[in-house]
Amino acid sequence: MGKDEDDDDEEEKEEVAKAEAGDTGAKAAHEALFAENRYPSAGTCGTCHPKHYGEWSVSQHSYAQLSPVYLSLNNKINELANGSNGDFCLRCHNAVGANLGENSFVSNLERHPTSREGITCVVCHRINKAYNKVSGRLALVEGGLTEAVFGPKGNEELERVLDNSQDYKVVINPEEAGRKMHKVIKQFATLSDPVFCGACHDVTLFNGFRLEEAYSEYRTSPAAARGVTCQDCHMGKEQGVASGYEQGPGAVVGGVPTKPRKLTNHFFAGPDYSIIHPGIFPHNAEAQQLASLAEWLRFDVEAGWGTDEFEDNVPEGKVYPERWQAIDDRYDAREILNAQFKRLEWATQMRLELLRNGYVMGDIITDRADSGGIAFRVQVRNGTDGHNVPTGFTGERLVWLDVTVTDKTGAVVLRSGDRDPNGDLRDGHSAYVHAGVTPLDQNLFSLQSIFVTQNARGGEIEHVIPIPYPVTSLPRVLPSVRSLVFTGEPPTERNHKKGIEPLGERWAEYKIDGDELTGKGPYRADIKLISQPAPINLIVAMQSVGFDYGLTPRQAGDALIAGAQVLWQREIVFKVK
Repeated sequence: MGKDEDDDDEEEKEEVAKAEAGDTGAKAAHEALFAENRYPSAGTCGTCHPKHYGEWSVSQHSYAQLSPVYLSLNNKINELANGSNGDFCLRCHNAVGANLGENSFVSNLERHPTSREGITCVVCHRINKAYNKVSGRLALVEGGLTEAVFGPKGNEELERVLDNSQDYKVVINPEEAGRKMHKVIKQFATLSDPVFCGACHDVTLFNGFRLEEAYSEYRTSPAAARGVTCQDCHMGKEQGVASGYEQGPGAVVGGVPTKPRKLTNHFFAGPDYSIIHPGIFPHNAEAQQLASLAEWLRFDVEAGWGTDEFEDNVPEGKVYPERWQAIDDRYDAREILNAQFKRLEWATQMRLELLRNGYVMGDIITDRADSGGIAFRVQVRNGTDGHNVPTGFTGERLVWLDVTVTDKTGAVVLRSGDRDPNGDLRDGHSAYVHAGVTPLDQNLFSLQSIFVTQNARGGEIEHVIPIPYPVTSLPRVLPSVRSLVFTGEPPTERNHKKGIEPLGERWAEYKIDGDELTGKGPYRADIKLISQPAPINLIVAMQSVGFDYGLTPRQAGDALIAGAQVLWQREIVFKVK
């Protein structure tokens, strides 16, 4: 990096620091964001692309850097590996931050505003090379708003707009007054190819450990054989299935829509959801103008600030943080938050649509139901032919069956898939199971992968965070010293997958012995298939490094549990006399 670029970095950091240090900081920080001349923000792009911005702003891509779970996991891995993992996680979650040379460990409150946007517009549309499976080391093309962007179709429609610039009221000279826009769209067909997604959605660590394999799974799938792409299923009309695309203007420039074309959905539903303050996420230009991130964190949503019920009954002498002393500001904030809650609810429904398309509760078969006992099986199918379910970071992903069998009085005769007092399933990573306080769930059906590392004596042991511990040196993540062509995994650690292959199925089996029955039939089984993005034991494993935004481990865990979704629920009756 040259001296001029270093100076630019310092100037940008000073602008943001000054903005955040002001009385409210919000307006100045917002202006600094839009003045960005290396990596334009999504908010800037949203001026002409409101539909795409609206979808992206509440997406997992836009949450990728803001997630406190991700940030703490990055910090914990580096703590365990003595810093040797470096910025490995940052470069996919925050390519702008990686290109700016940001420290991967710092709070989001201290980052450049554009880097907080995670996988933002320029992360895909300022890429000009097909990187293939590089685990996210992506060099973004720098430039202000008027510089070239890259798209799958090229420049034809933009040329028409620029030829009619008086109608569209745009300028492409950065020094000229007016509504600025990019001067050219260079064709980059790779954007529509699954290999583009594979740059981040196939993650292999320095030592050859295959952490995520979504793209590799896709390459050998029936969907790939049929020519269906990642984009067809994840950017179409319906989340998770190839359902065609909407048609409409790709942009609205100066209030004038461009010609209709294929519109891709930029929401990209997945299993994660926000556990942070709704003033910070979803991304919202009005929220950013009203208050800084630090100020939003001091706005008490649960207490009801900005609602008539609260404001009409404020006790005398109530003290507020400086930014929220004015009642009008609290009402303005509440109006923004009400809009945020609606957007989060929309995202919840889109996530449910995706997960229900991916996971299907199939047949339930009763093998036995008499005085000698009850035996039944539950089928769980992969509803997609594009990749395994779960996919991606499968060591985090919880998808399990919650089963309760009761007699006619409501007495429980079988329980599986319930939580321990900490909020974990009663599996091998439950602290209560380890302590002997809660019994191991012998019937548990869970699709969560297991991370396994080699111990000092050559055997294997499960880990929540898979950092191998060598005998002769400090733990580090280093390149493998041997070829992995035949094994595909390093000898020190591996991912024991338990997911379901494309269009595959798994059967959960449950048995109740006759002496466990109460004799008060009929018996009913309530069966739920539930999804949660990460287990509570991961939160516990990371708590030594803390959580961004001042979250406590309990707050983070409670938010994860509260967001868990029931994908399917069925009931079956066993008529045992």
